[in-house]
Amino acid sequence: MGFVAYVLMLAIAFGGAIGLYYALRTVKLI
Repeated sequence: MGFVAYVLMLAIAFGGAIGLYYALRTVKLI
């Protein structure tokens, strides 16, 4: 159970980083 929670947390953090990167890129383009 702890391993699944860790992977889920890592996936959320990684997805958030990608979302932030694309948001910054979009702001740069505008």
